[in-house]
Amino acid sequence: MSIPLKMRVQVELDGHVYAPGEWVTLPEGQRDRAESLLAYGLADEAPAEPVKPKTRRSSSRS
Repeated sequence: MSIPLKMRVQVELDGHVYAPGEWVTLPEGQRDRAESLLAYGLADEAPAEPVKPKTRRSSSRS
């Protein structure tokens, strides 16, 4: 499983510079690193997948 984060500020991780608003996906093995980024306010966690409402199809009756 991976950990998706959205950067709040410009951050350099492993030689790559991530801009504010850019998404970063860290592997599960880097959970401590992800928690540090969140604790210092450098990133936000990705929101849970939204539940999509069922769409109603309108019938086209003539």
